[in-house]
Amino acid sequence: MIKKYLEFLKESKKYKLETPNGDNVVRDICVSMVLLNPEFLDNVLDRGIRSRYTENSHAFITDLKNLILAKNRLKIGRFVEDNKCVEDEDFSQLSELFDHIEFSVESDWKVLIDSRNIARSIMDKLLVNKLEPTQIGYVYWNLRKDSDHKEDLVLELEDGLQYSLFLNKNITTQKTASFNTFADDLIGADIDKLFKDDYIGRWNELTQKWINIIYENANKDIQQLIEKFIDTSRVESIGYFEYFDILHKDPKFKHLGEFIKEFNKNILKFSDLMSEIWKNRETCFMDPVRVSDEWYEAKIVLLNSKILENLITTSLKSNHVDDIKKVENGWKLAGGTVKMKLFKTLVEKIGCIERPVYFIAKNGEVFNMIPSRQFFRDFYDDITIKFDYHVNFEVSEEEEDNDFNIKIKFEMDGKDLIDMFIIVKFSGSEMSGKLSAKYKFDIVDDFNFIISKKQSGDDDKED
Repeated sequence: MIKKYLEFLKESKKYKLETPNGDNVVRDICVSMVLLNPEFLDNVLDRGIRSRYTENSHAFITDLKNLILAKNRLKIGRFVEDNKCVEDEDFSQLSELFDHIEFSVESDWKVLIDSRNIARSIMDKLLVNKLEPTQIGYVYWNLRKDSDHKEDLVLELEDGLQYSLFLNKNITTQKTASFNTFADDLIGADIDKLFKDDYIGRWNELTQKWINIIYENANKDIQQLIEKFIDTSRVESIGYFEYFDILHKDPKFKHLGEFIKEFNKNILKFSDLMSEIWKNRETCFMDPVRVSDEWYEAKIVLLNSKILENLITTSLKSNHVDDIKKVENGWKLAGGTVKMKLFKTLVEKIGCIERPVYFIAKNGEVFNMIPSRQFFRDFYDDITIKFDYHVNFEVSEEEEDNDFNIKIKFEMDGKDLIDMFIIVKFSGSEMSGKLSAKYKFDIVDDFNFIISKKQSGDDDKED
């Protein structure tokens, strides 16, 4: 008995059934039914049956519920091993779910219109040729979402191939992670050198530049705040790691710090004070633009060029010199282990899983896909990867342009597929002590078409 109870408790935590928004429940079911029967909503939307439901929306919800309970190709789904979606025959919480749905056919009329448009978009764009209802085996409604399975619907074709569908959601084209995660993948154990040997001396110089630029350009009242923490005549003795250990010099503030009225907060650590000054540079400096340019110039030279670019270049030349070939316009062609590493970064950061995923947004107008991992395995040799991380020493008005930028271009059969940009910067404020990597993806407009043609084997044929 105890064992069964623990298993039940484990399952209940894994599949937490939250009461979805009523609009989403109606949308999910209506999209599913239009896929299976394109005329499903026509009587309501086009042929005057609207009045039956506008006077009694509960009847409409009941009809939708009965569709789930009936023996048809619309099923409640659950995921099993190998990320396959199968029918879930547990209807125990269905009645409670539908009893709590708030939906009005009159006021939520647009939900029905959008549902039909979304379904039509899926039929038109999912495959190279128009998807026909006879090609569909089942549509699974993912009622019990979990951290690994957040899609709304799973469409299974007659041949068993499954497609995950996110409704009213855009593909995520920006993600942020620790720089160390990316560096571990690209240069491996050499990331340990980041704060050793010659590099720590450059970090120390960067720290001293940071302090001097802020202090020497700050307004008098801000300079006086800085002097409460350090002896400004001995900045050259402050190293990178020591910088983060400096506390307020007055012992009476050693626990909670001093309340700094200029920033309306207690500050104990020197690094926190400097971050606040930088955040409020419009009021802390007479000429904040000039101060920003001065700092960015120092950061570009020391951090971007002498630390990050140098470390990556040295590591790649030492360990993977045969995997890189210089090509046109400063780009480097990745091969061997380097190609594999960059490929791994793309597949993980763009969110590839073991099944294709589709995002349908804006009433079906936006339709984006992420191929399965198997697609990239199958066509690995047909994809070329070029990359460039050469530092531009020109200071820009755009803050991200002054960070360390890595550009990676993925091409399939000589045609652009995805451009990935990795922006390495301090997480949070400048000189925060941690580096982060921001990933941005620029996907070509005909990406879905290129992938679909490749999968179908029609990529070599004339359009």
